[in-house]
Amino acid sequence: MNKKIMYLFSLLFFAMVSFVITPNVVKADIDGLTVTPLIGDSDVTDRFQIIGKSDSERTLSISLSNFGIRQLHLVIVPTNATTSMDGKIVYTDNVKKGQYGLKYAFADMTKPQKVVLGPNKTKDVKFKVKLPDTKVKGLVMAGFNIYATNNGVKGNADVPVWITDDNKSVGGILSLNNLTLDVIHKQPHIIINLQNKEPGMMKKVIVHMTVKRKSWLDRFNLGPKKMSADLTYPKVAPNSRIPVDFDQNQTPISPGKYVVKGAARSGKATWTFHKTYTITQDQANNINKRCKGLIYNKTTTYILIVCVLVSIIFLIFWAIWYSGRS
Repeated sequence: MNKKIMYLFSLLFFAMVSFVITPNVVKADIDGLTVTPLIGDSDVTDRFQIIGKSDSERTLSISLSNFGIRQLHLVIVPTNATTSMDGKIVYTDNVKKGQYGLKYAFADMTKPQKVVLGPNKTKDVKFKVKLPDTKVKGLVMAGFNIYATNNGVKGNADVPVWITDDNKSVGGILSLNNLTLDVIHKQPHIIINLQNKEPGMMKKVIVHMTVKRKSWLDRFNLGPKKMSADLTYPKVAPNSRIPVDFDQNQTPISPGKYVVKGAARSGKATWTFHKTYTITQDQANNINKRCKGLIYNKTTTYILIVCVLVSIIFLIFWAIWYSGRS
């Protein structure tokens, strides 16, 4: 009995020790894969944080473990952080220098790598990161995007890498960037892209935005309805776009002029937006033909038919009246 008790205490002790010394594992959406940044002696365990002089070189190590039953063909791509539609920091876009005022692209500091990882295997991958040759202003929020190229293997993992020269916080400034169109789940979407062109992360950005297509039917209150969006972004990445999505559901995109109005607030700072964009017939056709189940609004067609019928009736009565005078 005493031996059993000692055995149970031993198991509990080693479990507690393992829990204390186990490095922080990054959440991976790839089945069977765990990703661990080998950070070393640091209070920050969920990301690499580089605070150092410019024009220096650092080596970062990531441990990959495959607990699945199939071999994984992985690609690890360095990129900068972006902001998703639901206000999350993501590392899935291929970000280049110059986009949204980005001065330093992480893809220029280190190279991507490919890794083949067999079942029940672990491999450490090292990256040499060459820091910019000038002082880094604000925060470069970057990371490694990890995904599998195997057929049928979905998901990804990311390891954040934050680079700063003096670790001083920098605020963000929002402005209106552009209007784009996209097809999501076979449905058309109008996306108004705001942008944070400053090298500082923003928190709790509240956005109110409206989009209205101009139409001659507006004078009869029969024009397209104004679309509204009220969103809160918990975090906004430095030098990134902030997509405001307008799901058209089954309504096709119509060409014409679209008036965009809105405002955003973060803390005590506020910004207002007002601009008109044009969607061409070719742009609308390109989106609509890739969608399914669209329901077209035939209000204009019906009004034209009524106008034609009224004109015909008027001409008939005029002809009868004219012939009666002859």
